[in-house]
Amino acid sequence: MLNKEEQNVNKTTSSVGKNKKNGVEKNGNGVNGHALVDFNKLKTGGKFLTNVVGTNEVFCKESFSDEEKMIYEAMSDFATNELLPLSQNELNKKDEKLIRKLVEQMGELGFLGVDVPEKYGGSEMTKTGMCILAEGISMSGSASFCTVWNVQTSIGALGIIWYGNDEQKKRWLPGVSSGKKITAFGLTEPEAGSDATNSKTTGVLSDDGKHYILNGQKIFISNGAWADLFTVALKIDGKFSSIVVEKGTPGFEIGKEEKKMGMEGSSTVPLYFTDCKVPVENLLGKPGEGAGPAFCALNIGRFKLGASAIGGMVLGMKHATDYAKERKAFGQNISDFGAIQDKLATSAILTYTLESTCYAVIGNQTDAISELDKEDPKYYVKQGDITERYIAENSIVKVYGSEAAEELIDHCFQVYGGYGFIEEYPMAQAYRDNRINRIWEGTNEINRMLCGRAMIQKTLTGELGFREYLEKVNSYCSEGLDSGYEGDMKDEVECVEAAKAIYALSLNEALSKFGQDIGTEQMIMQNLANILIYCYVADSTLSRVMQNKELYEKTKQDVPELCAKVYTAEEGLRVVEYVNKIFNSIFDGDIPTDMKKKLELLSSRLTMSTNTIGLKKLIGEKVVESGGYPVKSF
Repeated sequence: MLNKEEQNVNKTTSSVGKNKKNGVEKNGNGVNGHALVDFNKLKTGGKFLTNVVGTNEVFCKESFSDEEKMIYEAMSDFATNELLPLSQNELNKKDEKLIRKLVEQMGELGFLGVDVPEKYGGSEMTKTGMCILAEGISMSGSASFCTVWNVQTSIGALGIIWYGNDEQKKRWLPGVSSGKKITAFGLTEPEAGSDATNSKTTGVLSDDGKHYILNGQKIFISNGAWADLFTVALKIDGKFSSIVVEKGTPGFEIGKEEKKMGMEGSSTVPLYFTDCKVPVENLLGKPGEGAGPAFCALNIGRFKLGASAIGGMVLGMKHATDYAKERKAFGQNISDFGAIQDKLATSAILTYTLESTCYAVIGNQTDAISELDKEDPKYYVKQGDITERYIAENSIVKVYGSEAAEELIDHCFQVYGGYGFIEEYPMAQAYRDNRINRIWEGTNEINRMLCGRAMIQKTLTGELGFREYLEKVNSYCSEGLDSGYEGDMKDEVECVEAAKAIYALSLNEALSKFGQDIGTEQMIMQNLANILIYCYVADSTLSRVMQNKELYEKTKQDVPELCAKVYTAEEGLRVVEYVNKIFNSIFDGDIPTDMKKKLELLSSRLTMSTNTIGLKKLIGEKVVESGGYPVKSF
């Protein structure tokens, strides 16, 4: 997705290079012309960079209320009892009758109206409730059906929920919540994949002013063959807009199913509009207001994609562990072998860190939304605005979730050996199905660019207090790398703080060197994003562990702390690799002496003496003993 956002990187940084100091421009009144704002009180994304690990309480699974636990159990039970038995066969057949039956079942249980106001037939849960449902449904073992639910409750519906008028909501949302109406989202085009705002689909107002005449094409539309309502992006008078098209509208044709590598049970089709007459009442907002319905919905769609990986990862780990405990080689169970335990331990680490990250992200957004006035006519629009504030974190969840799931599936596949390649075993389907997750909802490369764009924008507007943070980083380096933190896991906290300092120095030097062209330096932007991802995942994980120390001690669980220690140490080494690439590119291999000393000092903190092999042995043994993912949050 979104060269629009890549272009915004260039727009955001276009003024860098004049009146700049340390790469960050500051004008007389505020930053870059913005009025002075008390950003300390603003609930917004990116603040993890400038706050010491554990500064703020994070939301996590251990924080669930009784109601949230009930939601978790309800969705998990439905996924396990109703969907899992169908996951290897019936749900791969594109059986529309079965799909509609299951979707309506979910509607009856309240699983579809998660964001829909009660007065329009929904259950309107918090965003944490939405995350819980996303995790729970992925325990079904059917990525195809997860896709149906994800589209139905995010990109297919949020445009109407957030930007539709009262009449539109009354007309469409009860059917969406009940499952009587299936939704889809038409954005991607043959000539405008990542460049979404360059839509070739057009809408022209009819002579009588009653219809928009649509012409154009969309591709790769999930739920397309079954959907009743399509939120479609288009240009009206050259302005990017969004409109709802109903199935059966004259001039609207749904194409043939694509033959895909994976996700065989999901519907993926092209859409064709040929002089398609859509009532003007179906336009969301006004012409030119299509970015909100399209991109704010994508923010949540990206988040849900990452969160939906958690349950599938737990399920995959259980499959692999069960197999390893039964399979014998050289006279013993392969679960006893260190190489197998390493894979199981890595799987547990990936799952725990993704859990920590997802719930920390959505907890922050839920908290910010809770302060909005529900009586405000723009309440739902402001919800979308809040997701935009956390665009970096939502993109991190998408990237880390899809890549963590892919790594875990590969490890579990390998545990099966040759049987992993056989279709009657569960890992072959999982291996094929997961590959698309690094592509849709914006490729991971584009989402890494979005992380960078968001942080640059927050840096230049003063939202993060970046200049002040840079001063602290310089003091931090000159005073021997002491963040002032005293408490549990001090070495790990100092490691992550060193990574944050490295990110700040890297971003600042990149801005100083490239200015308005930084958006075109995609290799540097990708490496910057990799460092940022590490910082946030490690921060969320360590914060969760420290916050729940007493609970873990009471329940005699040491795996969470072990996972945090191994992740921090192993992935910290990769940060050293990323920063070397960035600075050698910026300075063409001739890094200034003072900067080189800072980087060497920070890199030394990232090179920890943790016995990761020993810790992973302990984690692997716990996975085998537990028969799968060993962490019990409640």
